[in-house]
Amino acid sequence: MLLILVLPCAFLVGMAISGSSTCAVTATREILLQRRGTMLLGFVIAMGVAGTITLPLHWLLGPTARLSSEVPISGTLVSGAVLIGLGAVINDACLLGTLARIGQGEVRFLALPFGLALGFALADRQPLLTAGPALGNVHATPMWPGIALVIGFALLAAWGWRERGRSIEPGRARPAWPRAMMLAMGLCGALLFALEPNWAYSDAVRAIVRRGQMEMHSDARAFAPAIALLGGALVSGLLARSFVYTPPRPADLARSLAGGAVMALGASLIPGGNDTLLLAAIPSGTLSGLVAYLVMSLTVLVALQSAAWLGARAHMKLAA
Repeated sequence: MLLILVLPCAFLVGMAISGSSTCAVTATREILLQRRGTMLLGFVIAMGVAGTITLPLHWLLGPTARLSSEVPISGTLVSGAVLIGLGAVINDACLLGTLARIGQGEVRFLALPFGLALGFALADRQPLLTAGPALGNVHATPMWPGIALVIGFALLAAWGWRERGRSIEPGRARPAWPRAMMLAMGLCGALLFALEPNWAYSDAVRAIVRRGQMEMHSDARAFAPAIALLGGALVSGLLARSFVYTPPRPADLARSLAGGAVMALGASLIPGGNDTLLLAAIPSGTLSGLVAYLVMSLTVLVALQSAAWLGARAHMKLAA
């Protein structure tokens, strides 16, 4: 019965990711190269909307709507965030951005799940590659700090919506559609994490790795949302006519395999990927989620800036 709600939400999240080109790596490049934060404002809208409904949903429904737990802010958490950031740069797209790129016809990103499987298999065999203990969530009951947090998320979403509407290029219409897509991603993503926390496609990959330990109904619950998510991304790309088949090159396939493995190791340490951090951990009011997301974003920024600097140095040497 729960799938009746979960599958449409997953489909809409897939459409939103593809329709708004959601990707932490692309957003960082926009900041570095164009000195603009248009995509970053989209993340603010999605996170703000998710934060506006996550805690109230739990207060109303109790354990049926689950919250992310706080985890210790430690070297394990920071290492996991760094690995997710590095893996995203290696892959040239984060977990969310990978779906957007597949929806645009870049089929080489279909190699990413195989890299994730490799990383998760390695993490499951190494006791050191596990997240810190769950500490619960201090906002599980409606008290003033949690209420203030919800109000803050609502104001943040409204601010992001307004600023995203202002950040337009001369001669172009107001970007209502991308903003609506980010609003839908925040709303549906928060509902998914509350009602079916293991809905993301990385969770489906982990379910395959651990299939011998899972029952068949658990398999279906893991795979069906992932299929709906991919379907939404592809439909969005086709409707927007942005789907252009791009044949994969061996080097790009190797990048996605390696990047997926590194991101899986990082996700095992946090736990969760950048999608979990953006749409569940931070909206649940966890400090560890916020720290992990900031560390991941900083890692992407430093890695891309370093790559650009090294590339410029190499170009100068060749020119000399």
